[in-house]
Amino acid sequence: MELAAKNGLPREPTLFLGSGSSYFLAQVAAHLSRLEGRLALALPSAEAMLFPEVARSFSVVVGISRSGRTTELLRAVGCLGLPAWLLTTREEVEGPFTRVVVLSEAREEAIVQTRSFSSAFLYLAYALTGEERLKELPERFIAELDGESSRFPTGARYFFLGSGAAWGVAQEAALKLKEAALAWAEAFQSLEFRHGPKSLVDGDTVIFLLESHPLEEDLARELQALGAKVVRLPGTLPELPLSLARLQLFAHHMALLRGLDPDHPRHLTYAVEI
Repeated sequence: MELAAKNGLPREPTLFLGSGSSYFLAQVAAHLSRLEGRLALALPSAEAMLFPEVARSFSVVVGISRSGRTTELLRAVGCLGLPAWLLTTREEVEGPFTRVVVLSEAREEAIVQTRSFSSAFLYLAYALTGEERLKELPERFIAELDGESSRFPTGARYFFLGSGAAWGVAQEAALKLKEAALAWAEAFQSLEFRHGPKSLVDGDTVIFLLESHPLEEDLARELQALGAKVVRLPGTLPELPLSLARLQLFAHHMALLRGLDPDHPRHLTYAVEI
């Protein structure tokens, strides 16, 4: 929180970029920026690399990369030619960045992002909103998360639903379950789930709903009536980081149940360098 207080993010029209989990963090950051009245957009780094003209309306780029080495991000920043910040966990960064914010205590060796994602999420949330209740979270993590995620229901299919900042978290939670446990998992914007994906729901479906709006209560009841096992979790600050941690622990638990190493999934590397 001290780092976030000292290193506020740009207030100019900002393009947030990231790849994989970092793109989901970029989505969270862009949403929170817009709530504060700022012009902001999140894109996958590769999209900006392939189509740099999308940055016309922006004055600054904030890139997010745990390693600081992601090829698509470095190439995108080079193509855009805008002042660029980097949020990373490693000091040894090279690239065309005018400012680098290092979350050194979030550094991890595991391929699957967990600590780095949670730490970057908290940094972005506090830097963009100044939400004082976020400072209480370290103690609450210890008090509230013991063993709960291992009691979540299991099934053949998993859906993660969220809106606003919770949409980025829902995507990250689905990715964690895919990476760590090799499970069938997808994420959708909450109310979009009615527009087609609902046809997949049956008694072997587990749905994690990150609630941030009263209209989502009706959705939860509707999906339960179709036979789904619905887990309702808070989807707004300051509770959202706790929901994220619960879902990360669930992916870890499911990986262990399946005899997998949750930190080192097959085919993946620590950083994508091409």
